[in-house]
Order: sequence, then structure tokens, then C-alpha cells
Amino acid sequence: MSRRREVGAHRHAGGATAAPRTGVALLLATLAALAALAVGSCGGGGGGGGGPTGPPPAQSSITFTPAGGGSGISLASGAATQGTTLTLDLRSSGIQDLYGVAFHLSYPSAVMHFVIATQGSVLNGGGAVGTSLQAVETSPGNLVVGLTRLGPVAGTSAAGTLLTLQFGAVATGSGTLAFSSNLAADSGGNPIAGVAWSAGAVQATIVPGSAAAVR
Repeated sequence: MSRRREVGAHRHAGGATAAPRTGVALLLATLAALAALAVGSCGGGGGGGGGPTGPPPAQSSITFTPAGGGSGISLASGAATQGTTLTLDLRSSGIQDLYGVAFHLSYPSAVMHFVIATQGSVLNGGGAVGTSLQAVETSPGNLVVGLTRLGPVAGTSAAGTLLTLQFGAVATGSGTLAFSSNLAADSGGNPIAGVAWSAGAVQATIVPGSAAAVR
């Protein structure tokens, strides 16, 4: 009887230890199956990503090519130019005692339209000096602009952006911008001699179905 009980006890103990081993084996098998599925899923994703992609859709745009630069007063494409919006900075460089500017600017109205004019920081001293800005479209394609300091203050010799003009493209095409009747004045109200003025040209592309400038 004692021997049978020992055998029975041994078998019971063996059965008790066999169950965890079976559980571990099942767990390992499950983890292996999950790992295989994960590898297969990653491989499928990689294959899908490697397929050919078509070219991006064409977008409407407008670009500006400056006619010159350096000393004087010139137009340059502003940082906010994007899509069908064109911003042109009127910049000054190498001018002494600049108190104000006035000019006419012609532009291709069949290609773009005028939106708004905003001041830069040169004449207003970053907001410390009073100024006045006027921009009027006297006829399609012709702007009359004036910007001046106010009161008995000296002019400035600083270089940078005097003002920014914003335009919107309305049709595919190209054209030139040109200054006329331009004046740069000193603090005494006298014209500053020898100031070079340079504008430039625009090229607009309007793609049917893409976002165009709001008239």
C-alpha cells in the first residue's frame, strides 16, 4: 500500500509539473505566431509603399523677376508670396536723409489686380516715427503711391523695406511693372538726386480647377 501511494503521489506530482510546461509551450507558440504575423504585415506595408506615385497636381502661381537691385529703390518679391498671391517689397538702400517717396507704378492689370499696401519699418523707425501712407489705383493697371514721415524729424539712412504692395493673379500671362513720376525726398523737402528706381516683370499661371486669386 505504501508503494502504491508513493507511485500515485509521484504521478500526481508529475502531472502537476507537466501542466505549466504545456502552458509555457502554448504561450511560446502563440508569441511566435504573432511575431510571424507582424513580420508579414510589415513586409506588405513596405511593398505597398514602393509602388509608383504620380506627379503632384499642377498649381496656380505667380512669380516676380526683379529688374535690378543694389543702391536706390527697387521692387523685390516679398516673403508672403505664395500661390496666386504676390507681395512686392519696395526696398531702399544707400540713400541718405530719406524722408519720403512718391511714385506711379504701372502693372499688367490683365494678369493681376491690386489688393492692398502696407508700411514697412524703414520710414516709421519700427513704429517710433509718425508716417502717412497713401495708395490709390487711379485706373486699372496704374497705382499712385506716397509714403512720408510727419513733422520736424530727420530723414533716415537705413536700408530695408519702405512698404509692401500685395497683388492677386487673375489670369495666365506675363507683363512688366514700371515706375514713373518717382520722387525720393529728404527732410528739407528736396528731391534726392541720383536715386535709381527699378521694378521688374511678372509671370502668372492659372490652372483650371485650382484656387485662384479672389477678385
